[in-house]
Amino acid sequence: MIRFGILDDHPLVVEGLMSLFKQHPDIEAGWGATELTGCETLLRTSPVAVLLLDIHLDKLDGIKICRDLRQRFPDVQILMLTSYSEPALVKAAFQNGASGYLLKNAGFREIKDAIIAARDGKRYIQPQVQEILLSSSMGLEQSAKLSYMPALTQREQEVLKLIVNEMTTQEIADTLFVTTKTVETHRTNLLQKLGARNVAGLVKIALEKGLV
Repeated sequence: MIRFGILDDHPLVVEGLMSLFKQHPDIEAGWGATELTGCETLLRTSPVAVLLLDIHLDKLDGIKICRDLRQRFPDVQILMLTSYSEPALVKAAFQNGASGYLLKNAGFREIKDAIIAARDGKRYIQPQVQEILLSSSMGLEQSAKLSYMPALTQREQEVLKLIVNEMTTQEIADTLFVTTKTVETHRTNLLQKLGARNVAGLVKIALEKGLV
């Protein structure tokens, strides 16, 4: 029996998923949570093998939550279940410890296959998402813009503004009274969160999204 939990800030999604697997002989919907604190408590008191996690959780960054939960609960495999299909988000999810990526339009069979794959230590990408990634790799995507923007910390916003202003790493460090290593860490986090490949891409996204 595979036992899984759900973290999604929409109660109807939680209820729907739990109901979907209510009568399944091999997969049990152990519990559902609509906020992070409750999820963390349940992970400690009522362990599950797999967690279905939304990317957008009421001002919280689901990808960062994925990374943090994987560090704190290494035995729990995490499947991202979201409405966002941007290739940059898919890649970021796997880079931060996700075992699979599903869109909320996924059918019962796809969700079941993903849960089983995650339990077995395998990666799962919904076929629709695979097509999006393939199109992206071939340069066929319609737009590289993110429809969902991960939350940036105040310090990340400050670093981003200074990067857009063409300051060097040393100049940013001097301005913010931090070390160059700290600046580099913030820059790396920004690249990952915004799905940019380099500083030029970072600046482009920042300007397109009005982040500075």
